[in-house]
Amino acid sequence: MANKRGSGLLAQIEAGVVDHRVPLSSLLQNCIVLGGQAGSEKMRDWARQELHGYAGAETVPDYRHVPAALTARITNRAGYNGMTQRFDDSVFAPQIREIIREKVDVQDAILSQGIGQLEAMASEDTDEHRLVPEWAGFIAEMLNQYHMAPNSRVADVYWSVPSTAIQGVLVRIRTALADLVAELITLTPQDQEVPDRAAADQAVQFVVTGDRSVINYTVQQAADGGTNVTVNSESAAGPVTVSGAQSSAIGSQTASGANSSVVGRQEASGAAASVVGGQACSGRILGC
Repeated sequence: MANKRGSGLLAQIEAGVVDHRVPLSSLLQNCIVLGGQAGSEKMRDWARQELHGYAGAETVPDYRHVPAALTARITNRAGYNGMTQRFDDSVFAPQIREIIREKVDVQDAILSQGIGQLEAMASEDTDEHRLVPEWAGFIAEMLNQYHMAPNSRVADVYWSVPSTAIQGVLVRIRTALADLVAELITLTPQDQEVPDRAAADQAVQFVVTGDRSVINYTVQQAADGGTNVTVNSESAAGPVTVSGAQSSAIGSQTASGANSSVVGRQEASGAAASVVGGQACSGRILGC
């Protein structure tokens, strides 16, 4: 069996992800191309969002969340004599605290920036970064309304995020990419240069959510007399292709060749081929 994977784009990404001289941006751009080759919009969308950022997205992957202190800059009514103070939602009365917790987690900093911006922030000569959440104005208003002394006001609210935390997020993104590559390698036959769309979709799902429960996708090929079995979480097999005399497969398959047999939802062709379950048949086939 020829190994085509060694010369393809997947192999290039595999080599680059463990070489920290290769920028993340370059590897993610390659993922967009590989997703296009595989026909996986999920892979392209994930790589695009990592490159461009998650601004406006309903969900952001867990590896982009970091714990951070929420900080208020407090001034006098004229906007002078500023000072900073860290706080959490315990400063509010219980009823206000419940309203806030329904909307946000004030100590969960979400780094939604694109890779380029994160890398630039990590390289800055500073110990911390001020990141302003989209709901900062709401919190500032609540503080001014219920918590500030008469002659004081909250000018702005921001997360104080250590530079080391941003560097850690970049490491986690690179690790997520390594997980993606490992999944694709597992799900792609050695003689196949480009992953199948279902394999690419599953790999992205695992990287983003850590969940394999929807699909457990395996592509298998059997030579003469071989048997292929694939199973997912719903006890239904993944797509399987078998060829050659007396080969058999269990799951959702296509079979061809004399004396081939498949079990499950299948298409079969060839003399004395047999199928059991939902079928599309041609030739002399049992079960039709």
